[in-house]
Amino acid sequence: MSVTRSALLGGWQLESFDVGARRPFGEQPRGLILYTADGWMSAQLAPGPGAEPGQPGIAYCGRYRLDEATAVLHHQVTLSTLPELLERPQLRNARIDGDVLTLSTDDAVLTWRRSR
Repeated sequence: MSVTRSALLGGWQLESFDVGARRPFGEQPRGLILYTADGWMSAQLAPGPGAEPGQPGIAYCGRYRLDEATAVLHHQVTLSTLPELLERPQLRNARIDGDVLTLSTDDAVLTWRRSR
């Protein structure tokens, strides 16, 4: 399904975080990502049961832009617990299927469910 800005808006709860064959945040990661109508986003991810030992949480926020033609989200991070996220826009391939948002990079796939 194509991704539109209006379909993206709101809150999404993290269901899975896969890095290759690994699940560094465990089988039940916790997280929330928000997209606002005025172009702001915020994401918080926390390890759940079975997470890799010492796995820190991740939090970042900033402006976002969606290229609807390519379904690529551009996260322009302005504050982050991971300094490397500040170095350049974070690009995410986006797909929405009903109440499921999938964000992916070359390395990771994150699955989110619309928060009600």
